[in-house]
Parts: sequence; structure tokens; C-alpha cells
Amino acid sequence: MVPAVARGSTSSPADIENVASLLVAISTEFGYAYAEALHTRSDGHCLVQSGAKYCSNGDSERFYQASKEFIFPLQIGIPGRVWKFKNVARHGDVSILPSTIYLRTELAKQANLRGCVAIPIQLQRTAHFFVALFYSNSVIRTDAVGNSTLAKAIEILAAKPEFGLSVPPSQSDARSSACARSVLSKSRSWLRCELALNKAPTERSASHIEDVMKFTRRLEFFKHMPEPQRIRLCREMRLAKYDAGVVMHRSVDPEGPQVWRLVMLGRVAVQVVEEYAAGQQPCAVWLFDGGQTFSRSYLNLFSDSSIGLSAWIESATACQCLEIEIPPEMQGDFKAWTRPLWYEELTRYFGVSINEAGESLGMCTSAIKKICRRHGISRWPHRKIASVEKQISQIQSKIDTIQLSASRDDPALDTLRDEMFHAICQKMQCGKTSRAMIQEAAVQQAAGSGAGNALDPIDEFNDISHDHDDYGDDYADDVITSPAPRPSHP
Repeated sequence: MVPAVARGSTSSPADIENVASLLVAISTEFGYAYAEALHTRSDGHCLVQSGAKYCSNGDSERFYQASKEFIFPLQIGIPGRVWKFKNVARHGDVSILPSTIYLRTELAKQANLRGCVAIPIQLQRTAHFFVALFYSNSVIRTDAVGNSTLAKAIEILAAKPEFGLSVPPSQSDARSSACARSVLSKSRSWLRCELALNKAPTERSASHIEDVMKFTRRLEFFKHMPEPQRIRLCREMRLAKYDAGVVMHRSVDPEGPQVWRLVMLGRVAVQVVEEYAAGQQPCAVWLFDGGQTFSRSYLNLFSDSSIGLSAWIESATACQCLEIEIPPEMQGDFKAWTRPLWYEELTRYFGVSINEAGESLGMCTSAIKKICRRHGISRWPHRKIASVEKQISQIQSKIDTIQLSASRDDPALDTLRDEMFHAICQKMQCGKTSRAMIQEAAVQQAAGSGAGNALDPIDEFNDISHDHDDYGDDYADDVITSPAPRPSHP
């Protein structure tokens, strides 16, 4: 039976059937519990489920059904990264990874899916791709599994030229991908600014400072900053040049001065290594290209010492960065001025009240609400998430009771498992915690408007539609309303 073709897909039913046969052949030979193939949508903006899959049990099927809600823009999640770099990805245990690296962690944990190998597959007659992902029920601890899976895929596709499919040449890592010079660095104002920044801060004249000021007026980073503070930062701003492979920040390093960097030329990568998976090569999980900003704080999104997950930020190519060190007395207001929070940074605090989140972030609730409006969040979701988590706990308790009674064939168990996967998806939807769970219109709008804000490389994929539940007046602090419009003047 030919799998159903996803709406707006780029693959024919025959293509999907061929990929499905590849999934089955590899999964049965290597003992994978689940496999899926995503393909590029007709507009080329994201990956969606193609319908090709292999499910060894009921939980794998539930995982697939829940995954149909996801789409993966370029660089988002494992499929998005494989699509971007055209290389094989291997993760030892996806069920413990943070959502910034693997979006479906909670679903994988429920389905008992652990190790994952992802392979890019190209349709030879077009520029479109499949990304095939294979999951095991055990941790994958060596790269040999990924290499064997890749070799088998190449062998099968070479023996079936009529499929019109192939594994593209690997781009290896972030270093080999060509990166364009920032548009900002091509302007005449930048050339004058660069000359000024080549001077030591103590040697800069008033005209040098003015050249730097003129350039920073174009930067979103300084858009909301008061003029006196911006002048002070411009006086001390530095231009740093790095060779490829220079480590700028490590997650294990002690906290130092708060330094923000703006990439002017080249590319910077967040590299992650899973220490529990012996011999694994570092994996680039995020890239900062020209015009984007970053700091050490972003490493908190990708690292977790409790599970042996370490991260660092390094220059993926030779690059130039503007370096802005924030004085201690300005750090309290700095986040409110620049609002450099990623959506994923906010999600770390969705489980507590907005007041507690403000205390943890060192920001007032008004500043957090401004950031939420920018990210399209209409209501702080902690109460809704708490309600769903209570529901998940109750379902899990019922599942445990049935399993302890040795009634594993009880039909009620399948019903409860279905309810569990549905509840987890509800939880993710509460705060739109997965950047891949978005509305169709949001992607189309983003595609028409071009790149997103440089402070938030994935800001263009925000959801533009949210539910408005009536919690009553007692929860007014959770409601994030838009500011009243300014009166127009003739």
C-alpha cells in the first residue's frame, strides 16, 4: 500500500514508496524500533512528514501520529540540521536532550525511543530532500552504528538506480558551508566605523565615536537603548578577529563579564557533545551568521551537565565580531533595553508564574510582557501547563497500576497510552514550546517577509494565532495584552 502523500508535498507516491522500502530494509537489518522520512514541502520552506515510516509497535505508531503535527524549518531540530548540512547526525539518547536540540523529547521518552541516526536523501531529478531518521530502543554509544546505517543506505540506493534517490556528499560540518558577508558590513557607515574600531578605545577621537554611533543606529541591538548608555558602550566597543576553530565560550567556564558579540563577517557555531556516548564527534546545533548576536548565556539552552551534555561557542570560519561588554551597573536594565531573549529562553520559565520568571531573569514583568508580545505569546502559560501536567500524572498513575497488576494485554492500556501522547502534545501546544508546532500562515508570512530579527534567528517562525482561555480576573497578570495604539496625527 502506498502511504498517503502529504499536502503540498514535492514527492510522488512512487518516491515515498521507495523511501518507505528503504526504511523497512534498514530498520529490520539493524533492529531499529521506528523510522520516519520527512521531505521538503512544495514551497521549500520546511520539512514535513512524507508518510513513509516503519513502526515496530503501538508506541512507535503513536509517536508517528503525534509527529504529524510538526514541521521543521531549516536548522530547527535534527531534521532541519541534517537538511542544512547534508550530513549524517547521530544522537546517543534523544529522550534526555533539551528541546533546543531535539524537539520531541517527551514524546520519545514515552515511546521508549533512545538512540537516533538521521540521513539525508536527495531526489536526483530535483533539489528536494528526504531526511530519514532511525530510532532504537537503546542508547547508541558509538559512531559505528551511524556509519553502518549510512553505508547500508548507500548500498541499497546504489542497487536501485530506478529509485532516483541518493545520499548527497556530506558537507562535513558548519565550517564547510559557504557564508555570505553581512549586509551591514557592506555599508559605507561600517567602513568608517571599522576604521574607528581599529583604534584603541583610549585613542578614539570624538569623530571616531560619532562614526561608531552612526553605524549602531542601524542595529536592532541598540534600538531600545537610551542614548547616554549607547554612547558609553560605543566608546568601549571592540572589533575582534578570529581564525576558524577558536573557542569563545564554554558551558563549563565560570561566569565572567557579560559580553555580547555581533557577527559582521564569517560564521559562529554552537557545538555540542554528548559525553555519555563515547567517541561521538561534536555536533553543530546552531549557527550565527552575519548580523546575528550571541553571548555565553545561550549555552545554557544547549548544555546540561547532569546528563553529560557540554557545549561551546566557536568560530566555524574565520570571522569578525563586534564585542560589547556590559558594565555591571547597566546589566540590570540591559535585557529590557535590548530584549535579546530567544523564545526557547522563555520556555524554561513557563512552568512558574510570570512574577517568578521575572525574578529569575532579573527583569520586571512589564519587560517580560514586551518580549512575549514580540514572540507572539498572548498569555503566560504556566497555569495551563500545570493543569496538563496534572492530567499527565493521573494518566501515568493509571498506566502504572495496570502494568503492576500484570494485565499488559488490558485494552484499557492502549487507550491510556493514546491519552498520554495526546496530553503531551497538548502540553507542548500550551506555550507553543516547540518551534516546529506552528501555524501554516506563520510560515508563509515569514517566507514573504524575509529573514527575522538578528537577535532572534528563528523569530520569523513564531505562531501568529493563540487560544484565549478565560481564566477570570484573578489571573489578569498572566494576560499579555498589546499596548494601546498611539493616536495618529494629521
